[in-house]
Amino acid sequence: MNIYIEKDPVQNLWWVRMNQWAANFHSLAEAESFVERLSSRINAPHSLGAIGNNSLSPTLASNSQPLDQQAVSDSVKTLSHA
Repeated sequence: MNIYIEKDPVQNLWWVRMNQWAANFHSLAEAESFVERLSSRINAPHSLGAIGNNSLSPTLASNSQPLDQQAVSDSVKTLSHA
């Protein structure tokens, strides 16, 4: 992810840009604090496998069916045309 700070002199704001997303701040200190917190969270250790294997409801997990990719695709198409 590309993260950088830029000054907008017209609006007197500081922008933190993150790829296609941006957030504005009223001071450079606020922007730098945000970037520091964001960077620490991005660089923190993550264990997605452990999260994905935990079930909130053991009964639901034992009765669950495999994901039907075609049904998901059809649902997405329906939503995008709504």
